[in-house]
This record gives sequence, structure tokens and C-alpha cells, in this order.
Amino acid sequence: MDERVSLLLDREYIDEIRHVERLTGRHGVLSGFVRTLEGNLAGFGAKFSDCIASGDMAGAERAAHTLKGACRQLGVQALGDLFADIERCAKAGAYAEAKRTFDGGARLIAQSLEALKHA
Repeated sequence: MDERVSLLLDREYIDEIRHVERLTGRHGVLSGFVRTLEGNLAGFGAKFSDCIASGDMAGAERAAHTLKGACRQLGVQALGDLFADIERCAKAGAYAEAKRTFDGGARLIAQSLEALKHA
């Protein structure tokens, strides 16, 4: 499991967040970020689809862009790359491909969240 986690997480980001927790005396910062990310990931498919259905193409791009950044800030680079691909598809107007990319990333999403929860 440790090898798989090390492939999913960039420990430097996790260590930096833990350092901030220690400095500020605020425990649970990382777990709060993870809960927020988990909620945003759970709602992404519907939000993205709603944006497309309502013609809000900028909103669809923004939703993917936001998750890309959140993932990268938490050190889950492969997950950030997944959302970079989705964002790229959305910018190109390839919404069906973006949806397929998201659906195909379900296992990566689950594994990345699990790794973050145990970091």
C-alpha cells in the first residue's frame, strides 16, 4: 500500500500542510481540505453536466480548472492531471470526451481520496 500511496501523493505537499497545522495549533486542516475535495469530486459530474446542458461552457471549464488546482495543491498530482485533461477537453468543446475521461478516472479518484485520508 505504501508504494501505491507514494505514487498517488506528493508527500512534500502533505508535509507542508501538517507543518502549518503544527505551527498554528489547528489540527484537522488537512482532513478539512480532504472533506471539501471529496464533496467537490462527488458533485463534479452533475455540476459539469448541468453547465453543459445550460450552455455555460465557461462554467464547465471552470469546474474542471478548480478541481485541477485543488488536487495539485493537496499533492495528488495524477488526479490534478485527470482534471487538466477534462479541462482541456472542455476548452476544445469535446464535452463527451471530458465526461468519458471523468468516468474513466473513477478508480484514480477513489484511490487518491483514500491515500489522502490516510496521509
